[in-house]
Amino acid sequence: MDATALAEPVNIFLIGFSEGLARSLARYVHSDSSVALTGVAPSLALAEIMLPDTPAAVALVDWSALGVATTDSLRALRLGLPGLRIVCVASEADAYSAAAAQAGAEAVISLDRFAGELDFLLRLFFPGRFPTPGGQPERRYAATHGQDGPIQ
Repeated sequence: MDATALAEPVNIFLIGFSEGLARSLARYVHSDSSVALTGVAPSLALAEIMLPDTPAAVALVDWSALGVATTDSLRALRLGLPGLRIVCVASEADAYSAAAAQAGAEAVISLDRFAGELDFLLRLFFPGRFPTPGGQPERRYAATHGQDGPIQ
């Protein structure tokens, strides 16, 4: 990978977050030059319209804001944008891991450990772009999530 690719930020798109939480997450993203916010949508339906026109590599989705048809909505997003990494954010990440995996999300991260877990996933998803401190990310993920790697 060349130096230009390393200098380009990973583009993140926020879906379904309340206005206050979206602002907090945007401040977090803007504080790190290795990531960039490419858009915010209050719903998955609007995100499906907006995302194809953005260079987003990762979509952060507020699981609690998705409503009744959560898995169907995420499945539709996954089918429409197969290269997009979908990461759900929930207050209790472990409780939603199985449902998120069935819907096509790569992972569920906890709102209270958001920064550390997002940082870890970005290193796992884009290993050439973010140096991994302390060894192999797959092994650390398996140790903390009881799996052989990210949710597939």
